[in-house]
Amino acid sequence: MRRSPRCCGLPSLRRALASACLALLVPAVALALGNGKLQIHHIDVGQGDGALLISPLGQTALFDDGVYTDCTNIKAYLQGLGISTVDYHFCSHYHADHLGCIDDLAAVGITIGTAGYDRAYSYSSASYTSYVNTLGAKRQAIAKNQTITLDAGSANPVLIKCIALNGDGVYPVTGSDENAKSVVLRISYGAFDEEISGDLTGDAGLGNDVETGIGPQVGDIEVYKVHHHGSRYSSNDNWLNATTPEVAVISCGNGNTYGHPTVDALTRLHNHGVKTYWTETGAGVAPNPTWDKVGGTIVVQADPGVGANYTVSGSGFSDTYVNGGGPPPPPPINTTQYPSSLTMLKGSLATGDYTRLALSDDSRIGVSAGVTSGNYYTDWYGSVFLAHPPLNLTARYEGSFTVSRTQTLYLWNWGTSAWVQINSGTVSTTDVVKTWNTTSPAAYVGPSREVRFRVKGNNRSSTYTSRGDLMSFNYDYTSGTAPMAMATGIEGAPAAFAAVTPEAGRPNLEEPPPLGVLRRAEASRHDGVVELTWAVDAKAHVDGFNLYRENASGERVFAGHEALLESRADEVRFRYIDADADAGGTYWLGARACSGPEGMLGPIRTTAVSGLTPLEFAATPNPAQGALHLRFTLEYDAQAKLQIFDVMGRHVATPFAGLAKAGKQDVTWSLASDEGARVESGIYFARLETLGRTLYARVAVVGN
Repeated sequence: MRRSPRCCGLPSLRRALASACLALLVPAVALALGNGKLQIHHIDVGQGDGALLISPLGQTALFDDGVYTDCTNIKAYLQGLGISTVDYHFCSHYHADHLGCIDDLAAVGITIGTAGYDRAYSYSSASYTSYVNTLGAKRQAIAKNQTITLDAGSANPVLIKCIALNGDGVYPVTGSDENAKSVVLRISYGAFDEEISGDLTGDAGLGNDVETGIGPQVGDIEVYKVHHHGSRYSSNDNWLNATTPEVAVISCGNGNTYGHPTVDALTRLHNHGVKTYWTETGAGVAPNPTWDKVGGTIVVQADPGVGANYTVSGSGFSDTYVNGGGPPPPPPINTTQYPSSLTMLKGSLATGDYTRLALSDDSRIGVSAGVTSGNYYTDWYGSVFLAHPPLNLTARYEGSFTVSRTQTLYLWNWGTSAWVQINSGTVSTTDVVKTWNTTSPAAYVGPSREVRFRVKGNNRSSTYTSRGDLMSFNYDYTSGTAPMAMATGIEGAPAAFAAVTPEAGRPNLEEPPPLGVLRRAEASRHDGVVELTWAVDAKAHVDGFNLYRENASGERVFAGHEALLESRADEVRFRYIDADADAGGTYWLGARACSGPEGMLGPIRTTAVSGLTPLEFAATPNPAQGALHLRFTLEYDAQAKLQIFDVMGRHVATPFAGLAKAGKQDVTWSLASDEGARVESGIYFARLETLGRTLYARVAVVGN
């Protein structure tokens, strides 16, 4: 148990002297920021993450830095505090809504003083490139269990510990889900703890449940910065059972296209007794006044003692909580499971089924050898689905053969997608027990917690039988971790994470196709260059764009990334200039969401045409319920083609193709495919090709 400091006496004097000496070494600006408490400012950056830590003595750290399409708020907030240097920067992962403003901060004189930490590895985006260039030599790779200490000479330093990163062995570092690789940080100040971890994932149905294994490593915390802006794919029950937060902070943006925060995440948080504080109202479930408050920038201030207060403040409120310190963690629970299925790789199951492997009782399964080119051998494996995330794993196999054979045992490594040999030796007609164990089982446990144990017998010239008597999987797990939900709900997700229909008027979509955020796109060739311009909704959430040039053989070759043209109240505009205009006249625009595949818009064709006035292209009414009018104006008679595509790039209809007269054109689309069937409600793109240009316009179709 921690003791409160005395008001007098030698120990208190020593601490006071140490603090005074440290103060002499701290810049005046830092001392002005420090107020004797730990401060964590969850800055309202819209649909992104950005939090500023100020230590009691004034040292600073940034945890992510906002979304690249709008850096206004974070710049103004830091400038308002008089900050010109931030001691440390921590980047959770490489999506543009988490590292998007570091270059903008540098442009107004706010730099990183000591180091910028991230998960290492690389990423392909304009925002990532700007991030790397801005940090330069100060960029460092953080490591699991590494701790950065602030106020190191004080009686109560602030500790920033890396609990895990890069999927923690559950999700492969080479996987396509950047969110699952987020760096997990625990901030500790005496008895106060907060966890910050970007967009960490926790959905077993999608194969990216990293939260369940990391939760016990984080342990009890007071405040939880909610993963992935309140996504339904994060904040699972296992995580909340293991970390037991009292308060959660949700960083989300009004009108975001993902429906954050979701009713699923909020329901789980409320069921665990967690009060939540939001930077903005978002576009998902409405806040429940009993549990949720929306307050712009959310500021947490904490004292270090057990039972000491910490406050959570926003616009119009300041609530007080108490450091729990947390009880000692309960001891691990031990359990044993047995296979629930068998798979024959060579040979056939002749006797019994998987239930015979649950006891060492001489009631065996029998696998008859298969034959290839006159050689007989057996090869099979048992699968078990662990009910809980294992802290360790002991696999045991007891078996024999009808004749003496070389028996080789394997476990499947999900990270490398390969069998790993764990034992090999001669086994005869008497049962032999082989045992294997590990304290780091993550690589051998699949996304659905499947473990595969393989038994192989070597070749011989005549048949034989492999006989299995027992196959068991013993492990410890942390008390409170919920069993795996095996039933499936909609979209293949486990029932515990199935989508819940939100209230009327609020969206139920999350992670929509990235092309859906595009308003329009245009490509033209002039002055020896090709210029591509496009726009997205102001509140759209997209990780960035890749540009591809199509070569003579039809291959798409990466040409470059987008440049941000300007942010307006209703939209954000981008462009790309290709100075190598002679390399080809066909382009593709790749829109990246923060997870999932890249959406491709194209082909976008250009030819050299001179002396053109701007070409306007509009679709009205939009959204359309009946007929849609596609309007454009030509300087002179020209060939034109108008086509409709769905958001996945599939051709739907061709409302016009042929010679269009000079002047205003009005083409009507009846919202039907070329085959005559009315199209379904959703997002479509109208593509106009004329006068050497290609223009796209987004069209929304609604029901009758």
